[in-house]
Amino acid sequence: MSVTGMHARTQPSAAWAGQRQRRTVVVLVCLLAAASITGCRDAREIESVGFVLGLGIDETADGRIEVWAQVALPSAKPTEGEKQESWRVRSVGDTVWDAIRQLNGKSTKVLFRAHVRALVFGERFARGGVARALDALARDNQFRYKSWVFVTSDPVGDVLGTQTKQSSSAALFLDDVMRNTARSLTAPRSRFLDLLTSIEQPGDQPLLARVRLVEAEDGGGQPEGAGGGQEAGSKELRVEGSAALCGDKMVGWLDAEDTAMALMVCNRLEAYSFIMPMPGDEGGSIGFDMIRSHADTLFPEGIHTPRAAGQVTDVVIRVTGTVDIREVLSSEQLMSVRSLERLEAGISRHLEAGVRRLIDAAQNRLGCDVLGIGECVRRRLPAKVWEEDMAPTWHEQFTTMRIVPDIRFEVGKRGMTMQSPKPID
Repeated sequence: MSVTGMHARTQPSAAWAGQRQRRTVVVLVCLLAAASITGCRDAREIESVGFVLGLGIDETADGRIEVWAQVALPSAKPTEGEKQESWRVRSVGDTVWDAIRQLNGKSTKVLFRAHVRALVFGERFARGGVARALDALARDNQFRYKSWVFVTSDPVGDVLGTQTKQSSSAALFLDDVMRNTARSLTAPRSRFLDLLTSIEQPGDQPLLARVRLVEAEDGGGQPEGAGGGQEAGSKELRVEGSAALCGDKMVGWLDAEDTAMALMVCNRLEAYSFIMPMPGDEGGSIGFDMIRSHADTLFPEGIHTPRAAGQVTDVVIRVTGTVDIREVLSSEQLMSVRSLERLEAGISRHLEAGVRRLIDAAQNRLGCDVLGIGECVRRRLPAKVWEEDMAPTWHEQFTTMRIVPDIRFEVGKRGMTMQSPKPID
């Protein structure tokens, strides 16, 4: 083939390549222009938006619904040592959604609820039933189902308005506590979706984390450059213990220890630290970290439905696990097999006493199955039998049944020494 022929064959290909290149340049220019225009529009819009980080819901003395929103400014860019600008908005309405809807009328920003980290119920509202809020928020296409849920006996506005030392807002602080310190918490980690699903089951009674305002401790915690400690009489947030719900209504509080026992028997305890008297040494003590635990709910007499002229009358809650020794404040020697066996028996008795206190509180004070026994029964029965025969009267059955704890723990990690070091003169 001649050179001329080859050139003739390649000319259209070169022309096509050049045309394609020009088209690509035009498309890129158009995309850049569109991005620039869109970016400008979004920049203008974001300045008019306030991101709701925390939402508080309570009931007023006259029966109306009070809603608080902690709002962060997206345009705020705090320098090192400064806190991000935020504020609170309050509204009151006849219903939960009515109060939420009115929030926008109290703010110069359009409130955006897709970033809510913490949902805080006031005690009065929780005792009246949280389903009112769940229904409204579940229908809100902005609301996050992963929001943490809390209950407080303090004013919800004060909780959301507390200036925290570690985070830029109360809502972010609560989010950080639930995510980062889970293994040291003596509080349940419940998200909105967990609560939404659990209240539908009479045998699965939810526990919600309690948040309280307490007197601030002296010293530290402020961001670097913030300038010092806290003012006298100031408050800080503490997440500890839980609110027990029966259905969707709060029936009472559980302290930190009772909450830990409830989580343990429901296989939801991630970690637990405790101190107990040293067996065989009056005045001595020993500290442990619970490393592992597993609970089984047993029915020695079986499960009978009311139609079979019976019910659940006897329940055994068996918990086995392992603890590590963390601190020994005793002169007692623990090197022998006998002393170790005595220690393990003491641990089991100590935890068993805690479970007994929980059982007494659940049956006599709360009247609510916070031990998860009903859920175990539901799983063992056909759905129709549970729904028709057991569920309607489950809480009445729970308060009269005989519940026996069977706790068996062993010592795992013992440490370098098995006795307290002697003081230096």
